[in-house]
Amino acid sequence: MPLKKIKDFAPSYLESFNGKDIIGFNVYTDKTREKVGYIKDILVDETGYFRYLVVDFGLWIFNKQVMLPVGYSHIDYDAERVYVLELERKQVESLPAYNDQVAVDSKYEENLRAAYTQLAINIESVQLEKVPQITRTEPEEANYNYARAADLYELNDRHHRVIKEYQDRLIAKNQTRQEAIPKQRITENQISKQVIVSSAYSNQVISNQRQTRSACLIFNPVAGQSNSEQDLATIKSMLEPEFDLDIRMTTPEQDADEIAKEAVEQGVQIIIASGGDGTLSAAAEAVVGTGIPLGVISRGTANAFATALGIPATIPAACQTILDGKTRVVDAAYCNGRPMVLLAGVGFEAETVERADREAKNRFGMLAYVLAGIQELRNLESFETRIETEDKVITLNAAAVTVANAAPPTSVLAQGPAELLIDDGLLDVTIVAPTNTMSAIAAAYNLLQSAYSGEVANRPDTGFLRAKSIKIFTNPPQKVVVDGELVGNTPINVECVPGGLTIIVPAVPEEEATEKLEGLPNLRVESKKPPAES
Repeated sequence: MPLKKIKDFAPSYLESFNGKDIIGFNVYTDKTREKVGYIKDILVDETGYFRYLVVDFGLWIFNKQVMLPVGYSHIDYDAERVYVLELERKQVESLPAYNDQVAVDSKYEENLRAAYTQLAINIESVQLEKVPQITRTEPEEANYNYARAADLYELNDRHHRVIKEYQDRLIAKNQTRQEAIPKQRITENQISKQVIVSSAYSNQVISNQRQTRSACLIFNPVAGQSNSEQDLATIKSMLEPEFDLDIRMTTPEQDADEIAKEAVEQGVQIIIASGGDGTLSAAAEAVVGTGIPLGVISRGTANAFATALGIPATIPAACQTILDGKTRVVDAAYCNGRPMVLLAGVGFEAETVERADREAKNRFGMLAYVLAGIQELRNLESFETRIETEDKVITLNAAAVTVANAAPPTSVLAQGPAELLIDDGLLDVTIVAPTNTMSAIAAAYNLLQSAYSGEVANRPDTGFLRAKSIKIFTNPPQKVVVDGELVGNTPINVECVPGGLTIIVPAVPEEEATEKLEGLPNLRVESKKPPAES
């Protein structure tokens, strides 16, 4: 059976983890203690056993990801780090690339195990080409016996004590769920029968049918690089049993915002948008200020919308979130009267988005934005900028100004404050003013570090501020991008709408930190015995 991402296998898996996720932990080599990247995901088999950690190298290696067998890892929960055992950084980087849009089946894993075999016999780097993107598996190859490669897949108490406990809980919960399915089917068959209710006043026949909520699914058939027909079939199979689903396709003549406005006027209870960031943001425009929940199924290139708002980026997990998630009220904004959920970029970011056209995104995916940014560095120019807030006026020369309501870490030019809050009633402004190409690269790298470390940007050519409303004037006029779409030129006027958008997010309980002592020097904690009773 193909492996699954842990969120697809168990959308509420954090309950088994006590809310302590390892996704996001930084990854280092055990030999040299060099940083490699961070944990992007966990891949599990059909029963819930952890098989691989997905390691993302970040933008400096063009967002390459590789699959690290769990047996090659040591997880340090106190330091929030994962160490790669027995391998050096160069060896890890040479591994075949992982593509999260392709099913990981037996052929895929066979090539990967061959790569690790080469490393085990001290070959400096793997010579295999990229793992084939095979999505179908022959029946006789469907179940691999992972015990045959215990060194790759076995968790042990020395390196994996905590996560081994979490794995066991996840497996037990899955077994309980599977055992309950036959009973659930019997119960549903009984419920579906008509129940005759007698009373002293009348006899009524009541069909005990589940009331369904009305939902409008706005689907962009040309978004992303996957098969849109298969995507839609998956969405329908998961949502139609629960919703009275009105499916509407976007077209060049009718955008997502127009469809969503019509659905709102018709009294729909939920808007569900499926597409890239442009589609999702356009659909959000229609529900700003209405209180109507927005469900998000991200299928685009960057998927910034879903990442920024904490929504799963895979179709099954996103659908499951819509089915059993919770609603959260977050801020929205208006840019020149146009609703904005994520950010408005002035200057360099807008030029980069324009350069990364549809053809490039279809061909290279997220890498299209990286390549466009590198090309645009050759044309980097500063411009006179005037920024007005409710209490100050700022004038300076800048190459990029970003006004963010919400933004994922990959939106590097929005990361000046390091932590963007989506429900504080404020907009976050990041100003980048490099003097040359090298300082621009250094500033971008510093902002990327800010996003992942939580520390504010600390360079003389980078600034940031927060305000409720922002006006930006430039000389000469600069291109503007709002939520991934080019919308014209400066000037712009951005105003925050506190609590303007209701979205459906995963129903993961948030634990309040009551104590944090780990990491303090010479730390020693002893339990006090209660005083003896006299």
